[in-house]
Amino acid sequence: MQSPPDHYINAGHACFRPNGELILKNISFSLRHDESLAITGHSGSGKTTLAKLIAGEYVPTAGSFWVSPELKTVMVDQQDHFATLSGQRSVYYGQRYEYQGVEHSPSIRGYLQKIAGSHHNPDDEVTTVMKQMGIDRIADRHLMQLSNGERKRTQLAAALLQKPDILILDQPFVGLDAPAREMLGQLLVQLKDKGTRLVLICSPEHIPPRIDRVLELRNGEIGCFVERHKYSPPVDPGPNNRSFNDELIARLPQNQEEFEFAVKMRSVNVTLNNRPILKGIDWTVRKGERWALLGHNGAGKTTLLSLITADNPQGYTNNLVLFDRQRGSGESIWDIKKRIGYVSPELHLYFLRGSGIFNTIPGLGAAPVYNALTCADVIISGLHDQIGSVTNPTSYEENLAKHWLTALQMGHLPERPFVHASLGEQRALLLARALVKTPSLLILDEPCQGLDPGQTREFIALLDELCPRLGTTLIYVTHYREEIPPCVHNVLELEEGRVKP
Repeated sequence: MQSPPDHYINAGHACFRPNGELILKNISFSLRHDESLAITGHSGSGKTTLAKLIAGEYVPTAGSFWVSPELKTVMVDQQDHFATLSGQRSVYYGQRYEYQGVEHSPSIRGYLQKIAGSHHNPDDEVTTVMKQMGIDRIADRHLMQLSNGERKRTQLAAALLQKPDILILDQPFVGLDAPAREMLGQLLVQLKDKGTRLVLICSPEHIPPRIDRVLELRNGEIGCFVERHKYSPPVDPGPNNRSFNDELIARLPQNQEEFEFAVKMRSVNVTLNNRPILKGIDWTVRKGERWALLGHNGAGKTTLLSLITADNPQGYTNNLVLFDRQRGSGESIWDIKKRIGYVSPELHLYFLRGSGIFNTIPGLGAAPVYNALTCADVIISGLHDQIGSVTNPTSYEENLAKHWLTALQMGHLPERPFVHASLGEQRALLLARALVKTPSLLILDEPCQGLDPGQTREFIALLDELCPRLGTTLIYVTHYREEIPPCVHNVLELEEGRVKP
């Protein structure tokens, strides 16, 4: 395809239709060498697919898509692949809290030194980029021990060390606390000023000030492609007044379990490789209470949750009561898990890697092999605390899954393979999976990551309706205080592994 010499991207009527399903249609746009791009649009509109076309990971099934072959392109996925890079092709959930296998995974420093190994002074470059990303203090920590935000910073550091001419970032602000988001915004401005061409997938409110063009996708087509200063985000339609909640509640299995304390911990301490993670934590969560768990990246939030979900073996060595029973008094892990509905970024990663869903990770040299796990299967798996589906669902379970899909405006997805749903749709499916069994305790660890503003608003409204009416005990983790549902009235904030006064 011919392209003007002053352009580095030129797309002409490009389409992408894998397995007969049209994801992108009639994509036509071009970018000059001095222009950077923000790609925005609702979840499922094709943003990540378009970015992978630019990165060369996909090729169009029709039309043309040209990117200058003289420019080095690096794409940072929203999901990291550290487990696979650590040589752990088949990990089990919670392994990061144990010593087995984790100590053999690369450290941040070792991983970044390997990335930078072809350059003249890799150690100096690694030190510089770790300071830029604020991970120099944890340089010797293993990849599999990182929090969600620390993983994101490490992904970005690895990308910078590859010295890209075109840097593609898929939702780079997701999972970062407020100071880290500000730091990243400043870094992107510096990269732009040094000549790096930026392509960002992000929501309209996170578009950095130095981005030149905005491309908004609508159902796989270009809704608008304009200069940044001319872009007007879609008007928020406001709350949806659908009255699905009464019907939804009527169909949910009611939780009849009696207990006084969902969580009761006293002077809880957790260490990893002789490094203190949690320090003297006192916390009581009574039945029916709804809590927000807050704190900066690396504050200890995920480790604290791992004690409650029975994934961390150090729960046995602490004064920890779950559902009125002292941890280690004869209960099994599954006795605890059957009482809990859970969503987290790590659980999402496990669904993508585990149970044969991804036998390989795309982009790492081998073709991905998918199993037939459908979106309905994902929801139904929550009734049995399975990762995937190993039993044939009953008609009741199938109808319940379809009802949840309809309630969350995804009624068209029941038979679609989970891996073919958009990232935002996958997050919403995991939310439904957590709620489907009406758990005694609902734990939502950054549940709105990957959801567009409309989906986030609908989900928060759903929680605000369901939790008080069902008496749900809730722990809600987020870096965005505006996402905390109004029904949440209690807050625990961690700072450097301690409860913040």
